[in-house]
Amino acid sequence: MADLETVPEKQRALVFQGGGSLGAYEAGAYRKIYDFLTERDRAGGKKGKNIFDIVAGTSIGAMNAAVLVSYVTEKRTYEGSSEWLINFWKYLSKESTIEMNPFFKPWWDYWHAVNRDTASGEGARRYYSSKEFGVLGVPTVFNPFTPAIDTKFYDPYNIWFKFDKEPLKRSLERFAKFPISTSYEDNQPRLILMTVDVAEGIPVTFDSYPKEDGHSKTEYGRHVTSDGKDIGFEYVIEYDEGITSDHVMASASVPINYDYTKLEVNSYDRGANGPNMYRQEVRNYWDGGIMTNTPFSRMIKLHRDYWKRVKGLKDRTPSLGIAVINVHPARQEEIPTDHDGVINRDIDIRFSDRSQKDEEILLLISDYIDLVDHLSRIAKDSGADEKVITDLLNSTTANHGMFTEPRTYRDMLEPRCIIDEIIRIERKNDEDTISNKTYDFSAGTVRQLVEDGFNDAHDELTEALIKKYQV
Repeated sequence: MADLETVPEKQRALVFQGGGSLGAYEAGAYRKIYDFLTERDRAGGKKGKNIFDIVAGTSIGAMNAAVLVSYVTEKRTYEGSSEWLINFWKYLSKESTIEMNPFFKPWWDYWHAVNRDTASGEGARRYYSSKEFGVLGVPTVFNPFTPAIDTKFYDPYNIWFKFDKEPLKRSLERFAKFPISTSYEDNQPRLILMTVDVAEGIPVTFDSYPKEDGHSKTEYGRHVTSDGKDIGFEYVIEYDEGITSDHVMASASVPINYDYTKLEVNSYDRGANGPNMYRQEVRNYWDGGIMTNTPFSRMIKLHRDYWKRVKGLKDRTPSLGIAVINVHPARQEEIPTDHDGVINRDIDIRFSDRSQKDEEILLLISDYIDLVDHLSRIAKDSGADEKVITDLLNSTTANHGMFTEPRTYRDMLEPRCIIDEIIRIERKNDEDTISNKTYDFSAGTVRQLVEDGFNDAHDELTEALIKKYQV
């Protein structure tokens, strides 16, 4: 049970979206957020306070999150963390052959001036840089395998282009120390990552904080009961030593381009008898962006679960101030008419931030909780037996679903999770944006993304201050 005097009134969370090389934008945005919060904490007499208590991410966002949390855990400070994350991106980037050609951009810019439908020098640089990397790879990110010919339909056009993700894993391990295991008691940030179980087709979450039994693990799938006995969830991944680089790679294993990431799992064996009802197997995982590219709602759920189950809070959790960094813009004023532009817009919509809908649902749930609370008070004031109300709240809900453990009505109401504020920083497409933008690890593009992230975060934080204080 948590000591209420030590429970923080508010915590801060950072959410990184997935998006390949666009993750460089997140590094730039984080740098501005870090500067902003450091100054605000210093001015408020809270110098040295954790910049973020929770860092969640999917795909490349999971890598940024792991690099950041690892640095803070090892150094025991956030100071220097923004520079370290940017250094990670400098290391990942590579100067393309196109960038080294001094005549390439001027030639394209000339034809762009003649015909506006022709790409600009910058747009062509991005386009052909990504094409180059798709053929030759990026030494610190991926290497191409020999293309696999079609031995099923014998279609000469159905060639499978796959890439080796080991270079990316090695780069990650160069900038993050694994395993990553953190705790609230040690004032360490919490790392939350998303992946997808390929066979089950459901999201899976990795968490650097231990569960209520003191173990670090992920439980998912159907909730199993046998003869009225609560067995647990169908799949359990244990990582008491902490989150490994394999867990991060599971979050970033892009379908088709990368192979599955394989992890050892304890799976419920329906045919087993006795105490050992789980067997160990290897399961396959894909990029978390397929289902949860912005891990907003999963982070909220884990935040509530921790303070309820591990710390035993019954009233309310610490409120959350959340910064979400999006690399796939949900809105775009100009409707594309060229083929590459249409593909680009399709990708952005597929992987854009849907957390505003989650926010609406959370607010709706909060309103229902208020309604139940008011009705309970009215019932008590009107002479209703308090035991009747208590028994109702402690009774099991009728519809808890096969993917959730049995719960009471009280579980739904307690504790309340309040979102204090949300800042969304979102990258914007420009006229030079290409559909293969997530593969453009060219040095020029990475530098520009870092700069854009910093500037957009500055603008968004300034606007947020204006709205909050009406200055």
